[in-house]
Amino acid sequence: MASVWLVLVLWIFVNALIKVIQASSCAQIHTPASVVLAGSPVSVSCSIEDDCPLTKGKDFRVAWKINNHFAPSNLSYQESNRTYGLIIPSLLDTDTFIQCAVCEGENCQIVNGVQVKARYPPPIPKNLSCSLNLTSKRFLCQWDPGQEMSDIATEYTLHIFRVMSGSKKVLSYKYVIPYGAHVYLIPRESYPLLSKVEINVTAVNVLGNATSETLKLIPIETAMFDPPEINRIEADAVGCLNYSWSLGKSQQWLTINISLELRLKTVNDRQNKELVVAFTEKPRSKLNVCDLFHGTNYSTTMRVKYSSLSKWSEWSEWSDPKIAATVMKAPSGSLDTWLKVDDQNAQLYWKPSENFRANGWNLFYTVESMEPKKILCVTQESHCFFNLIERVEKVYLRATNAAASSNHTEVPVYRNRGLGSVSCSSNVHPQSETSVEIEWGGTPASLSVTGYVLEWRSLNEMPAAPLSFTLMDKNISSTILTGLRPYQPYEVSIYPKYDKGIGIPCTLVAYSIQKASSVAPVLNTMREYSNERNGTIRDGIEMMLFVIPACIGLSLLVFVVFACFGKHERVKMCLWPIIPDPANSSIKRWTTTDSMQGMPPFKEDKEPVLVYLSHFSLLDLDEKEPFKSDYVKENQWSHHIDSCDESHSSFQTCVRCDSELDRDSVPYATVLFEGPYQNHSSCPPPYVRSESTQPLLGADDPGSPPPYENVSPRGSVSKVQRFTAFPQNSTEENEELWEEFPMLRSLEITDTDHI
Repeated sequence: MASVWLVLVLWIFVNALIKVIQASSCAQIHTPASVVLAGSPVSVSCSIEDDCPLTKGKDFRVAWKINNHFAPSNLSYQESNRTYGLIIPSLLDTDTFIQCAVCEGENCQIVNGVQVKARYPPPIPKNLSCSLNLTSKRFLCQWDPGQEMSDIATEYTLHIFRVMSGSKKVLSYKYVIPYGAHVYLIPRESYPLLSKVEINVTAVNVLGNATSETLKLIPIETAMFDPPEINRIEADAVGCLNYSWSLGKSQQWLTINISLELRLKTVNDRQNKELVVAFTEKPRSKLNVCDLFHGTNYSTTMRVKYSSLSKWSEWSEWSDPKIAATVMKAPSGSLDTWLKVDDQNAQLYWKPSENFRANGWNLFYTVESMEPKKILCVTQESHCFFNLIERVEKVYLRATNAAASSNHTEVPVYRNRGLGSVSCSSNVHPQSETSVEIEWGGTPASLSVTGYVLEWRSLNEMPAAPLSFTLMDKNISSTILTGLRPYQPYEVSIYPKYDKGIGIPCTLVAYSIQKASSVAPVLNTMREYSNERNGTIRDGIEMMLFVIPACIGLSLLVFVVFACFGKHERVKMCLWPIIPDPANSSIKRWTTTDSMQGMPPFKEDKEPVLVYLSHFSLLDLDEKEPFKSDYVKENQWSHHIDSCDESHSSFQTCVRCDSELDRDSVPYATVLFEGPYQNHSSCPPPYVRSESTQPLLGADDPGSPPPYENVSPRGSVSKVQRFTAFPQNSTEENEELWEEFPMLRSLEITDTDHI
């Protein structure tokens, strides 16, 4: 079955191939042009071959297809026996495929075809312009070709026409532009610098041509000059400046008239005037500018072009500025003044009026009185403070420069300041970041108001900002203050002026327009921000940064105080333990708790240890001075102590205590010798009796302690025996008594052989 399908497919393919081969050799198709002008008619003819297998012995007809669609029958016709034609009245499609087909019944076989393109003539070149480079003397022209067709070549031709001077002969130059270029550099011999020429560009393709508008110009008009140079400036007369100038170095060969502009601007002058003066001069000529301010610095720049009347001429860049000053003369005009008098203290402020001219620089001002003749102050500031005597009714102000002084400005002294005031229902309307409008309403009680004085100063400047003021007519009830610092508060006062004095002011605070901060506030700062805030702002975090640490510190202090009071005994034992004072101590019965009171805790050793006396005093007693203590009795020693060896130079005593008794003992003792200790010539001294009221060792009656054994003084000390209180008692009884008298137990001397 598979082989049958394969044979069938092969038969169909071969049959179709045979038909194509037969059809390809059946007809010839022809059209007058494969590219036609869009919208023009197109004719196509198809000639059927005599040996065409599709037509032999068959009844056939010829049909036409346009872009795979059958053409209407009224567009086709038969030219001859086997030639057929097709006429398309207007071809608009840019690409059209026309085919010729041989049909038998409804079965049509395409036998040939042709493609016809509809195209347009080249677009008209636009924006033709030419410019002359005076440095290289190159004349360059360029244009806009418009929308070009990529499959049709377009050729451009540049034409130049010039009229020879002194004749009517016209010279023409033709330059074919390289393919793809839309700019051309015209050779120097083809154009004059100072004569008129006509230039146009023609575009040509297979369908037609188009020519640009003709450009009529003088080549030098199109030149862009380099900035000129100001060589020298001189002030040769009052209010005049003379200039010497030249073209740029690469253009100094030109000698034609040039259009110039001088731009003069005052430097560091309140007038801030700018003046532009036009000239038409030849290079290296001198220029003179007058009617300038006297004694004023001017910054001057210059630019040039070929002609101020030509639409092709362009100005050069401005030259580098040069500064020069006009000749000075005495200041002219008057000064606006504002005098404030309080008793004999006067404050005078002034500023230039509209007609004031400094006519120089480094001005200084003099304030003086005529009656009496006295100079009150000389300053370069715009204000002056001085004292006025009662009879001075006017002061005079004059300005002085290096040339001379101005006329006096008369300033009347008004001492009456209790006159009527303006209504304080004033309104402030911010106009911008640097200006506000001030309005004041109502009319003063007196109609003799001659004008108003508006003064203001910034409240944020330290030291205090200088005062500014302005004088206004009596009919004005509002004004706009300009030149304010952005986002700053200003104190504004409005004074009415009368014929004989100044009225009470109305004072208010004004702000310019504020807006949201430009930047977010920084949280780790403790100062007030003023930059980029566009107003007055204060951070709440500043108070928090102060309050939180203060609260934490106070809480810690309270905690420590309560802890100390709650653990008073423990703190006292750690910081200042109680140390007994031997001179003020007495022997009594101690309990374990009492003996440990006020002593630092210690870790007990399991084994008995030797405890040495922490304080052992040896006192020498003169033989001639008897014991005065009532507690000391002679012959109270229970055992004689042998004489001491005179060769011994020191007296050593070791007190041995058991570990069990050591807890209740206080390791100190005082031994009193009857004779000089250093001589060792006397017997062991008796103990000074303690102030203790406890019963002594071995006593029957607790109220009457037994006498110590008294040892008579001798020239030498015999061998010391061990101190013992009651040798007749047993060891157990002695131990019980020692427990009740731990201090006496500490005085027990053992191992007397080593003393």
